[in-house]
Amino acid sequence: MDNFQYRLFNTLRNQVAFNEVLHKVLPSKPEWSIDQSDEGNYFLKFYNGKHSHSSDGLGEGIVSIFSIVDSLYDSKPGDVIVIDEPELSLHPMLQKRVFSLLKDYARDRQIIISTHSPYFVDIPSLISGGSLVRVVNNGNGSVVHQLSAEGQEILKKLSSGNLYNPHTFGLDAKELFFSEDNIVVVEGQEDVLLLPSVAEQLGMNIDASFFGWGAGGASNIEHICKLLEDLGFTKVSGILDGDKAELIPSLQEKFPKYHYVHIAADDIRTKPARKASNSVEGLLDKERALKDEYVEVTKKLFVELNAYMGERF
Repeated sequence: MDNFQYRLFNTLRNQVAFNEVLHKVLPSKPEWSIDQSDEGNYFLKFYNGKHSHSSDGLGEGIVSIFSIVDSLYDSKPGDVIVIDEPELSLHPMLQKRVFSLLKDYARDRQIIISTHSPYFVDIPSLISGGSLVRVVNNGNGSVVHQLSAEGQEILKKLSSGNLYNPHTFGLDAKELFFSEDNIVVVEGQEDVLLLPSVAEQLGMNIDASFFGWGAGGASNIEHICKLLEDLGFTKVSGILDGDKAELIPSLQEKFPKYHYVHIAADDIRTKPARKASNSVEGLLDKERALKDEYVEVTKKLFVELNAYMGERF
């Protein structure tokens, strides 16, 4: 950024081509030039009809977009482009546009970004060859964790044509990649919604964050845990329905450091019988209140869960 303004002097020689790239991010093609203040400093000057103002009136986000576009416009196939936190000061829609532009250029350039935004985690890109790296400070320095080839295959399996669980890797789930430890993985969205309600009815809290809106089924919990293991998460718990308790020994064997439990009922809530199936006994009744017979055992579940999350290895 120290010589960014001076680099733009070169851009001015072919401003039309530069603006074509800029227009892919900004909704309207801005009219701009470089001007010099009375103190001798150069700055971006923008025009709107008869009026003009400096880049200070636009905020840091627009200046950031100019610098990103400059680095892309000025590159050539085969170049390596490194961008630190491209999301800074950008509206979510602009973040999406910037990332779309980065993907276009990534076809024949190596682009590396350091980000804290889930809008810059793109599952199709990871499936088609992109890399996801999570850097963790463990108190003794930074540790780098990278998604394995097996993890990439899991992403492909869970995200391709998943009509019944399209949000398994939606924005909420992608926030996981920027989370600290203490992650709870459950079967589905009802569990994410209702387990905190169960804890509230007991006067308790769940000292953890849920993975998105669930794993999309009990059988997917193993796959999500593999992704978390790849990325260096050490405190993970899986909560299964009672009718899936038989999966716990296998999960515990594959991920011995993680914590697995099941609720006392077959499902999180009681569901009436359907034509093709019998009724399901749930932890909550039809009014979504915790049933009396499950109070003590559910309290114990949450106590053990919070104790596990609070442990330090």
